[in-house]
Amino acid sequence: MDLYFKRYRGSAEAKDYIAWATGNLYKFSRNVKVLAGMSLTNHHNLFEIEEIFQKAMQELGLQTPAELDCVHHYVKKLHMELLYSGENAISVVREIYQTAITYELSDLQEEWQELSDATDDYLDGDNSHAYTKESLQHWIVADARKRWQLHIHPLCFDVFIEQKIVSVDTSGQLTLEFERGFLTIECPWRIRNAEMILLGETDIKSNAVALEDAKELLVGKQIKQVLLLDHCPLLIVQADDVFLDLFHASSYFDGWTIGDEEELYLFSMHGGSIT
Repeated sequence: MDLYFKRYRGSAEAKDYIAWATGNLYKFSRNVKVLAGMSLTNHHNLFEIEEIFQKAMQELGLQTPAELDCVHHYVKKLHMELLYSGENAISVVREIYQTAITYELSDLQEEWQELSDATDDYLDGDNSHAYTKESLQHWIVADARKRWQLHIHPLCFDVFIEQKIVSVDTSGQLTLEFERGFLTIECPWRIRNAEMILLGETDIKSNAVALEDAKELLVGKQIKQVLLLDHCPLLIVQADDVFLDLFHASSYFDGWTIGDEEELYLFSMHGGSIT
């Protein structure tokens, strides 16, 4: 995504194409090998590199991602920088906010408004709140870490709202059938209410009969909310007074699959990425 974003911005350099090719060497494309083998120390003709890149894309059957997808990836990387260090926190916040303005991303702009205003006050205003560089960096990093963990995926699950869970199959992998959809679970899970955990995957390892309790807790319940925490990833399904939490816990195996009768088909791949 990094290369594609820079191409949209008109700022891609030879090193960006070489880095992209190096990351795709395992795909065994002749033109990818040509790009990856170029020296970073030599001067390269960008028109020639772009031509090789286009041929590599054709060989791999790849399509250029939409510009907004690249923008969101860029913002996500900026946000990630704030999780580990506050050294460049002020400039990173300004870049995130300016990107939101440039691409008219009103939700993103609103999300980072307060921190952006604080950095403007510190750098360009009268600093009426008497911020120091250290105090502002500390605030930004603490807020960014909290925001990262609680970030809700923008995908809409409204198609499932008010549907009932009509059956729970415990014969193999745990599968919930909705009135017009399904949820298949291949990862750790738990069922809780507002106060405590009622049943979890660990419980059934010592008592297989407890799987029948899952049926009693879920069948007939009406779905009130489905949330996907973007960066964990954690899928939460609220059905009346209980919550079903799904934790993707493998770098090798898929976690869960949810779908309806029409277009929505979503699953967490190995490593937790959502497709």
